Amino acid sequence: IAAESVDKVRINPGNFRTSNGELEQLIEICRRRGVALRIGVNHGSLAKRIFDEYGDTPEGMVASAMEFLRMCREADFHNVVVSMKSSNTRVMVHAYRLLVEAMEREGMTYPLHLGVTEAGEGEDGRIKSAVGIGALLYDGLGDTIRVSLSEAPEAEIPVAKSLVDYVTAHAIHLPIEGV
Repeated sequence: IAAESVDKVRINPGNFRTSNGELEQLIEICRRRGVALRIGVNHGSLAKRIFDEYGDTPEGMVASAMEFLRMCREADFHNVVVSMKSSNTRVMVHAYRLLVEAMEREGMTYPLHLGVTEAGEGEDGRIKSAVGIGALLYDGLGDTIRVSLSEAPEAEIPVAKSLVDYVTAHAIHLPIEGV
């Protein structure tokens, strides 16, 4: 229903059924309307079958995302964005890095939406966001970001802007030799 009215929809592979043709129906609506689809994997809600095989791991998050990306590719639908969110910054950063490697192996290039789920409030939330999102931005990864604080939503935008401005001003990408 949302895809009939908005510019982008998010689905969570952990709670989105694919066996009943819902994904194909959603893709067709998105294609017809020019709506982007965000495949938003959440560390805290992996599908049971993924969890049973991989556990609560970044590898499980990647397996979940890749499954849905393959389905989109099979349907020749590429207006897709991917997010791999976790409240644990180490898990989140590792999941994004593994996802990029997996997509490269399969010849996929989709934009990445970066964020730390429920980063918290005050200084703690800002530090978690800076560490998680900042590490990936310094890697040269990420197309959009969302700082998710446990406070008024309008407090998130200045933090996101400050983070992007800082990384943009200080990022030095030197070639790594001998690796």
